[in-house]
Amino acid sequence: EDLSNPSFLALLASMVGMLVASFPRKPMMHLKAQHQEKLFPNSISLVERCHKVAVEARGAGYLDRDLTVYDAVTSYFLGLAGAYTINWHQCRLYFGETFTISRAVGVQRANENAKSGDNKVDYIKQEIGRRMFWVMVVGVR
Repeated sequence: EDLSNPSFLALLASMVGMLVASFPRKPMMHLKAQHQEKLFPNSISLVERCHKVAVEARGAGYLDRDLTVYDAVTSYFLGLAGAYTINWHQCRLYFGETFTISRAVGVQRANENAKSGDNKVDYIKQEIGRRMFWVMVVGVR
């Protein structure tokens, strides 16, 4: 799916970047065991490569298309990777983008739609949106 769906590739790359940023020794041990340490001399270079892949997969006009909760999660992971690598500028920008996309997607209106019965609610996306929103609120506090 990463070859045909750029949003999925961006989500995947941001997730890998965030995981490498939070546990930097494990990926480097894996690369050394595979004799591939020349690809990424340190964990920061792998995180930067994941960030680059995620940004390129999203493309320049990603905010102009129909956004989903997965776009907000991608921004959250990129912001978290920035926080773990002490890149505060990147962290603040992506966390702000996470809140903006969440508002545009209507995470807070999921309950209203379910009560009115107008739209079918995707409960997985609803729970992802809720959890991401509350993690952001607690993290900012």
